[in-house]
Amino acid sequence: MKSFFVPLIAAIATLLNLGTPTKAFFLDGTETSTMRLPLQSTTSSTMPLLKRYTKHNQPPQPTTTLSTTTNFPPKGGASSPTKLDMVPTSLLFDNAPFLQSTNIILLSNLLGFVISLATGSHLHLDLIGTGAFSIAALPNLLSSEVLRVKLSSGAVCAWGAKLAGFLFFRALKLSHDTRLSETLSSVGGMAGFWFFSAAWGLICSLPHTLGTTSPDPGNPFFLTAGMTLFSLGFITETLADVQKWSFKQANPGKFCDVGLWSICQRPNYFGNLLVWSGILLMNAPSLLQNPTTGLENAGGVSVSVSGIVARVWGARRAITAFLSPLFMWWLFSSQANGSLTNAMELAKTKYGGDANYEEYLKRVPLIVPGLFQWLRHLLPW
Repeated sequence: MKSFFVPLIAAIATLLNLGTPTKAFFLDGTETSTMRLPLQSTTSSTMPLLKRYTKHNQPPQPTTTLSTTTNFPPKGGASSPTKLDMVPTSLLFDNAPFLQSTNIILLSNLLGFVISLATGSHLHLDLIGTGAFSIAALPNLLSSEVLRVKLSSGAVCAWGAKLAGFLFFRALKLSHDTRLSETLSSVGGMAGFWFFSAAWGLICSLPHTLGTTSPDPGNPFFLTAGMTLFSLGFITETLADVQKWSFKQANPGKFCDVGLWSICQRPNYFGNLLVWSGILLMNAPSLLQNPTTGLENAGGVSVSVSGIVARVWGARRAITAFLSPLFMWWLFSSQANGSLTNAMELAKTKYGGDANYEEYLKRVPLIVPGLFQWLRHLLPW
């Protein structure tokens, strides 16, 4: 499992740090920029590029003034087709909030690992692993002045606090999670569990954590659609958890096939997918960067890029954010079909003698229910 996640996380970090914009000059409405690799000085390497562009299409006036006090538009760009502005495109994306959230998630899971080593308890697993989402989103909720970031942070805080609280309550009642008994019985198993928990937190939260790096206020349509999808997912997941808990208390030893569980074997997973798809929808348009006309390679030589290459590079953050729903789909599918955990095996051992359970597995969709069936259960009016 580590062999899959370590290169994936390293690739994400590399992708987000490569090619950080340093300056962009807009001459007669034409955008040009230099981009540098991390740890590379731009003092000498960018001078040939700057000289070439300052000689290009010079206006007839004897002198041209560079303004460092221009009111910069949120997405960059010249304020007029004939004015030369210097726009510090490094202001477009600030990685500090992303790195802060990443550190909080990593430290939270490290704390969980230490507690597991010291106590061997199962009580704190979801409280810390899921609660880390809320803790990581809280600073942006309190400090950001961008409405989109506040909405995204509030959504993550609400979801993380709700789910962590419910799972902790369930853990207090059950005391022990039999699905994890074997995994958490050794130091290696504990390390693997918390490593996976940290990877889940980092990848799942990408739509939000990357969204915090952009000061763009967001697209009203996508904000509304994203919040609607998030709300539907939040209600679906919450209702599914409540229905199953209530059923199990009244019918111990029986499998749950009421409410949302009658139209989907894992409605809580479906709700979770909608939650993060909604957060992705809110933030994705703000992760699109204006295409650049020049990149600087490791040797300090300007390389011209255009068309599809420039557009893909400008969309790299949005593309990276899409890893979240893809990862979540793989994770939930693997858990539901038993290829990742032994949950399916335990369920068949427990309910395998029930003919209704076998028929239920054949008849009911695994994760995604029928649209109209889902809406009828979710919105009974």
